[in-house]
Amino acid sequence: MRSKALIALALIVLLPVAALGWLGLRVLGSEQQTLQNRVQALINTQLNSVDETLASYFAARQSELLADAQRLAVETDALRQYVQRAGRVRQVFVMDAKGERVHPPRVAPLSEAEQRFLQRSAEIWRNRDILYQGGGSTGAESPLTPSLGSAREPANRAQSVPAHGWYVWHWGAETDLIFWTRDASSRLIGFELEPARVMADLIGLLPVSDDVKDRLGDARMRLSDDRGRIVYQWGAWHDVKQTEAAKPLAVRPLGHPLGSWKLAYYAAPLAQKSGAGWFIMASILGALAFALGGLALYLYREHTREIRNAQQRVNFVNQVSHELKTPLTNIRMYAELLADQLGEHDDDSKPRRYLGVIVAESQRLSRLILNVLNFARLQRERLQLHRQPGRVDDVVSATLNSFRPALEAKGLVVNFRPNAPQAVSLDADALEQILNNLLSNVEKYAAAGGRLEVATSHAGTHSQVTVRDYGPGIPARERERIFAPFYRLSDRLSDGVTGTGIGLTIARELARLHGGELRLIEGDNGAAGACFQLSLRTAEGGQP
Repeated sequence: MRSKALIALALIVLLPVAALGWLGLRVLGSEQQTLQNRVQALINTQLNSVDETLASYFAARQSELLADAQRLAVETDALRQYVQRAGRVRQVFVMDAKGERVHPPRVAPLSEAEQRFLQRSAEIWRNRDILYQGGGSTGAESPLTPSLGSAREPANRAQSVPAHGWYVWHWGAETDLIFWTRDASSRLIGFELEPARVMADLIGLLPVSDDVKDRLGDARMRLSDDRGRIVYQWGAWHDVKQTEAAKPLAVRPLGHPLGSWKLAYYAAPLAQKSGAGWFIMASILGALAFALGGLALYLYREHTREIRNAQQRVNFVNQVSHELKTPLTNIRMYAELLADQLGEHDDDSKPRRYLGVIVAESQRLSRLILNVLNFARLQRERLQLHRQPGRVDDVVSATLNSFRPALEAKGLVVNFRPNAPQAVSLDADALEQILNNLLSNVEKYAAAGGRLEVATSHAGTHSQVTVRDYGPGIPARERERIFAPFYRLSDRLSDGVTGTGIGLTIARELARLHGGELRLIEGDNGAAGACFQLSLRTAEGGQP
């Protein structure tokens, strides 16, 4: 009993904590996902902002170079003077409508800078269509990515449709960019930008770590070229080793013309930043578990105290019953002796009737005391059987004879069908007490039925006794509850009837100790009344 109470109280603590823990995990998981989506959106916003800043730079250069192309005189001296004045342009080249080189000149002497340019741009002169096809490389290192929204020169270059775009390639450690455009005469004018100046301009547009500390927090953004080399990085996350080992939370390619470059965002994993939520949830669950544990401890102490008090009351009743047993036995014995003497010498029916009441009530009180004593033994797990050779029919017949006067006084006709005459091993006292409780219930609750049927049988190693009345019966929902200790029906079936409520409990436990069972079964053809079926394990021949 105490172990069951401990299990119940443990469940009182564990189940709510487990349920709230599961719910908390669901909520934290949902909040974590929402927070992660928001953080990802903020990261993408910052990456987009940087990309748009760099794209605006190239858009401004494109506008400037388109304007310069319209003003330039396509002559060698004028172009050389333009290169000397323009800080962002390292070299200029011109092709005529047939794709022949106009500048740098093919006949006039070349400057050292023009010779180096021809070496750097040798791929263009070997494959002049590379600009119009929107592709190009230096040994297949960097394909050209055409500007989105820029005009594209059709395959038929004779068509005088203006076109412009960007061409990117590598020379050594440098990333070279050429902006090219076609004028009204179908000449192609290309501007090679100064890589160092372009890189300085781009870095100048990007934030400084100290300026973005509040905006980025504990994070770092990194710009790398198409070879994976770091061009620039900024942010407050200064642990370089940690940055190198960490994976970026987001990576975004830049827009044209640096489409092969990438922006990466590094930060501590989001799970590390949400430790406060887990700590709060663990604190709440811990406080709840502590509170429920205190409540469970209080309930356990109260339950233990109630059990102790109940045990004390049972012990008291047990002691009183023991004290009553001896004088009651004497009263019953002398009453029976007196009844025998009156039967022989006195014909007055009134004293004999009074004496019969004394005997019957003393027998009833003996049964009640025996039930109490056996229930106390059952609680202490000391209830035992004492098997001896006997016959089931003899025990049932003797018990019915002792009850017959009381049953007939209530108007009950007893019909006994014996069919178990074999000598078997059984505890006659236990069987008698089971029958006493069943017949006593019939006397108290089923007298209105007017009839009682008792039948016995034996098969194999089991004997069976069926006790059937035709009273009001027992509702189906109560058929198992009536075997619980101290449980009594609360309807008219038990109104005005006294009893301890332990008779059927003792009867079933004695039946189970005897290797059998006591059940309340359906009567034949669904007739009214209650039908109890008692099964006992009894070996034939009187052997245990």
